[in-house]
Amino acid sequence: MRDTYRTAVNMTAVIASAAFAGGGLLILVSYGIRWLGTDPLVWRAGFWDEFLNFALTIIPLNLITLIGLVLSVRLDWQTRPVRRLWMWAIWLYGANTVFTLGYFIPQNILLIWDSYTAAEASTVRATWLGLHVIRVAIAVAVPVFALLAVLKNAERPAT
Repeated sequence: MRDTYRTAVNMTAVIASAAFAGGGLLILVSYGIRWLGTDPLVWRAGFWDEFLNFALTIIPLNLITLIGLVLSVRLDWQTRPVRRLWMWAIWLYGANTVFTLGYFIPQNILLIWDSYTAAEASTVRATWLGLHVIRVAIAVAVPVFALLAVLKNAERPAT
């Protein structure tokens, strides 16, 4: 019989990271397509409300993902092949965080502060959405590695 705590922690990491990736994909497919077709002045005016609504959902998922990943790697620290998969998930999570903090958050703040002209805002949102594709790809890889770690651990004989 498997450890209930391990199962809960591992599933938290997998489900929260998958939900976070799904949220990023939602932004790309729904908001992103609509944003590209929206007049720049209208888009700028509505950006804060959309950003705030989405941030209230995605930030808790992001933090829960981190907790699940850290607790999971701690549980499997002594098992090198499983630890390696968890560490891949954590490094990808970290890369996405650095990407977000280094580019996306500053751009969001500048957009919220209405720092761009309409023409500049059009260019910024196109670049933002193009780079967001990379961010979503990284985010999708996190639950994949987390799930691979869970499956790899399940192959081990119970102790």
